Amino acid sequence: MGDDAAATIYLYISSSTIARIAEVLGNAAEAKRLSERAEQVKKAFQKEFITSSGRIGYNDQSTYALSFLWDLIPAEHYEAAKGYFKATIARASNRIGTGFIGTPALLPALCKIGEPDLAAKVFLQEEVPGWLYQVKRGATTIWERWDAIREDGSIFEPKMNSYNHYAYGAVCQWLFEAVAGFRPDPSVPGFKHVIYEPVIVPALSPVAANHESAAGHIEAKWSVEGDRVTYDIVVPEGSSGTLVLDTQYKDASIDGTPLAWAGGNEKARSLLAPGKHRINFRISR
Repeated sequence: MGDDAAATIYLYISSSTIARIAEVLGNAAEAKRLSERAEQVKKAFQKEFITSSGRIGYNDQSTYALSFLWDLIPAEHYEAAKGYFKATIARASNRIGTGFIGTPALLPALCKIGEPDLAAKVFLQEEVPGWLYQVKRGATTIWERWDAIREDGSIFEPKMNSYNHYAYGAVCQWLFEAVAGFRPDPSVPGFKHVIYEPVIVPALSPVAANHESAAGHIEAKWSVEGDRVTYDIVVPEGSSGTLVLDTQYKDASIDGTPLAWAGGNEKARSLLAPGKHRINFRISR
């Protein structure tokens, strides 16, 4: 990823993020100023880095991932850019092609564009570069280098080789928010409202995760039998929840009651009261 594209994207990210902070703090003038700057940066990015065919920047995984995740791609180039993004994954044989700033965005971006199966393939592949290569080598933390310990057991440059490094470990956020499927509602901070939206990766079954939030205990776990998924969740007593199910999941029920869903391209949604809930649905792919 080129420095110019990366700097432009992060200027947009910082401007839009601080604009939201200013709005929350009640500083309307600063929120307006920074929102306008973010919009100017977005337009400049589109003009400079998106071609008429929809190819973006340096045609690399990081640029596409960050661009999709932060909604920097105009509608007229969206489908073409998706194709180019997927092609970067194919060229890498479903391996990771991102560095420190692109890795946290990669799998969330693939899910966002409707490619959860491709995200799962990238996550599950076991060669370098890949998370499961490290697991196969006995890792219990994420390393600074994908190949910090080589297949023959030799160490890569012991003087500069952290074995507990955040950047690639950012995949853990995806495991909680996408695979386990719970995340805070950004408009209601502190887990006062929790979104439950699981991405089912059958090869990982069973999955279980929990979090002690300011609003109380959050829990989510699921298992797969055939094409049926059982998803058990706990909504904190000091909170509320919303279940969101992708259109690829069918015949859903909550606590034994069929989930109303209009069909089409809209995801199914249902409000959840505090407490335990069991959701059942069928995988349809």
